[in-house]
Amino acid sequence: MALLQEDLNTVSHWSSRNNMMLHEDKFEYICHPASRRNYLLELPFVKEIYQYSTSKNSLFPTSQLRDLGVTVSSNLSWSPHINSICEKARQKAAWVLSVFHTRSPDVMLTL
Repeated sequence: MALLQEDLNTVSHWSSRNNMMLHEDKFEYICHPASRRNYLLELPFVKEIYQYSTSKNSLFPTSQLRDLGVTVSSNLSWSPHINSICEKARQKAAWVLSVFHTRSPDVMLTL
């Protein structure tokens, strides 16, 4: 786990040498299970043993994060991503349907 901290330090030093600013407040990390059969690695406090930090703050594990528009969860489930997309689609459909005063088949089919 020290390798990840070394990589964080290397990237931070590289960015400062090249006059590039990183948004270290937005840094997150997620822990994926090493094996679905080895549940001892999933005890509640194992994730807190590993401490990672940047020059500004400490990083703490999250249960899910969003990267390039895709929500990734720690248990490798697509459910949070799919639920988010369905909720956005439901909101847009509700908005579109609220604009029209009629629900005639001709109008609804042209949408």
